[in-house]
Order: sequence, then C-alpha cells, then structure tokens
Amino acid sequence: MQRSPATAPVFKAILFDFEGTLVDFQWQLEPAHAELRAAIASLGLEGDEFIHGNYATMWNAAAADRLEPLGRMDELRAALCPIYDRWDADALTRWSPRPGAKALLRELASAGLRTGMVSNVGRKALAAALQRFGLDAWLMPVVSRDDVNTMKPGTEGVLRVLAEWQLEAGAVLFVGDSRADVRAARAAGVRVAIIRGGECVESDFAADPPDFMISQLDELVGLVAGSKT
Repeated sequence: MQRSPATAPVFKAILFDFEGTLVDFQWQLEPAHAELRAAIASLGLEGDEFIHGNYATMWNAAAADRLEPLGRMDELRAALCPIYDRWDADALTRWSPRPGAKALLRELASAGLRTGMVSNVGRKALAAALQRFGLDAWLMPVVSRDDVNTMKPGTEGVLRVLAEWQLEAGAVLFVGDSRADVRAARAAGVRVAIIRGGECVESDFAADPPDFMISQLDELVGLVAGSKT
C-alpha cells in the first residue's frame, strides 16, 4: 500500500538509482535486448528467462542461476559487458539531469543525510555522467553494474551500501524509476520512492507498488523530513 508523505518516517540516508531517476532514461531497450539475447545464446544458454527477460533479469539469470556456480563469470562478462558498455555510451550522448538533481543532493547533504547510488549502468559511463553533471561530489558510495555479480532487481548492490553505511534498512530510502528498483529495495527491506517519467510508466507498478510515488525530485525533501511537500 502506498503511504502518505504525511506519515513518512525520518530517513538517515537516501540511495539513488541513476538513469531515469537523476537523469532522463535514454537506453535503447529493443536493440540492446536483441544483442544481449544473441550473445547469451552463443554461450549455450536457453530458456524463457532469456526470451522474455530484460537487460538486468537476463544477466541475473545467466549469472546467478547458470554460470556463477560453474566459475564462468569471466566468460559471461567477456560476452555481454561490451554490449552493455556500448549502449551505455550511446545513452551518455543524450542524458540530461532531471530538474533540480544537483540542488537536491546539495540540500540533502546540508541536512546531514548520506546519499549514495546503486545503478545498473556500467562504471565508465556512470563516472563520466556524474562528473559532467556535477553530481559525483554528493554520492558515496556509487555501486555500478561492474561492481556486482547480479544487477537490480537483485539486492547485492543495495545490501553492499547498507553494510558500508552501517545503517539498518529502515533508516534508508531508495529512489528509483523502475520495477527493478522497487523489487531490489523491497527485498533488502528498504522503503522505496518512484519518480514518474523514467523507465517504467506508472501502470507498470500495479503489481509492485512503491511506498511513495513522486513527480519531481524536490518532493523528496518533504519525504525525508516526514512532512508533506
């Protein structure tokens, strides 16, 4: 059930997704998925999870369910990471920050809140974009696709940040734009806010409703303060 901002708890830290959340969503999903499916098939992997999965769930199925137990992660990375990196680089040419992104991070830091990031974007494009938009100074740690074996909706990245921060899940709010963000946060015990206009349309969240649904980043100030925006 979606909670009202009026009853929101006070959070100690905010964990952000990147694409679709702090910047607009620019990944070209259809051609990227076609390339990834072909590369996965070349590894001898078959199944509905690859036919119907997306860029994240296909990777997770290949890694956690198939190749990681066999010690074949290097093979998976060699086959798929160049494809992810190429589509990251393509998106990097078009990304623009969401209105107020930098001001929000500065305001949260001034209020004494920690801010970090868990993204399915690779390290190279992520670092370039954060520096270009002046967001890198406010986010620590930044966990990219290259830093984990499983992407969101897996919990690996979220749990890594919680451990580094030494915070209980209830003290952290995750901010994202996709069902993968909702599922990763929920599985890690973290409350989640979804910003409209990202990877997923609002109706996509019917089966995975977030705790909060917002339209602008500045609405987060009211959420973390536990008051209405």
